[in-house]
Amino acid sequence: MYSYAEKAFIINGVESWIQCIDCFAKESNEHDKVTVERYHYHDYIEFLYALDTDMNVWINGSPHKMLTGDLVIINSGELHNISFNKDSHYICVKFSPRILYFDDNSLFEFKYVTPFLSDRSPQKLFHKKDFENVDVHALSIEIMDEWEQQRPAYELSIRANILKIFAGIFRYWDKQNVFHSEATMTDPIKKALLYISENFDSVTERDAAACCGLSYNHFSASFKKAVGRSFSDYITLLRLSEAEKLLISTEQSITDIALSCGFSSTSHFISRFKAQKGITPGQLRKNTR
Repeated sequence: MYSYAEKAFIINGVESWIQCIDCFAKESNEHDKVTVERYHYHDYIEFLYALDTDMNVWINGSPHKMLTGDLVIINSGELHNISFNKDSHYICVKFSPRILYFDDNSLFEFKYVTPFLSDRSPQKLFHKKDFENVDVHALSIEIMDEWEQQRPAYELSIRANILKIFAGIFRYWDKQNVFHSEATMTDPIKKALLYISENFDSVTERDAAACCGLSYNHFSASFKKAVGRSFSDYITLLRLSEAEKLLISTEQSITDIALSCGFSSTSHFISRFKAQKGITPGQLRKNTR
């Protein structure tokens, strides 16, 4: 197989929340255009900023053509690799999703991280014109400089720059009406989302409501308001995303994948997959091979 789970970056024996890489790559050989690197995934959110490049970033089997000045976001858990159409220079930053939502170590509310867990963000590729009053080039260069120089409090500077970049992304999405910042992400819904992510293959809406102490009707209305879609739609997207990963990265049969991801039957899985992705699971597997 040609995919693998990339391990967390370790500093002094401790798992790091951040890894920054100044990347230089040669043009891919013709026979390597699609699989220059093995497909891999990790728990980090990753962004790539193109300093001087023409490359394809493959995410869950789909290419995103990235040119100089572009930014690509790869969600936590998404399969990805890269092929290069010219000698390239780009910055790669991997960081823990935890810095995007509010807890003792971060600055943002939980609602800001949900689009970047698995395959739920509305956009992967961003151009310079998408950002108003946010200089992604300067922020990316400063992140890389802080990482390499490791001056006192460099971690705080890197975190601040990442948050500025993602603030620019959410403001752009808000203008495009694809992200509703007024959504209320209450503590019970946060708890439910974490529970759902750990039990997506079998969880029911009543299970999720019970885990966060809400009545079924109250939970259903609150969940849709906070997340922007019904529980049924949300859990289906989670299951399809996991199934897509397994189709690409394993030799499991389509039936085994369907059942392991929580679908009641193979035919139901194929129907929902084709409706969402536009192709059947078998076609996806064939295309990515």
